[in-house]
Amino acid sequence: MNWTKIWMDLFGTTTLWGLNIGFWVAIGIVILIVILMNAVFWGMKPQNPD
Repeated sequence: MNWTKIWMDLFGTTTLWGLNIGFWVAIGIVILIVILMNAVFWGMKPQNPD
């Protein structure tokens, strides 16, 4: 399966603001990981010192 061809058929271009669509997918994945990590760590309760 060629994702570039599928994207090209749907939208007619493989770049957005001069940057390859692979770059934008990678940035999106990184942002998603950061948001998930923040949700996990902000949701944790602090440990009580003994």
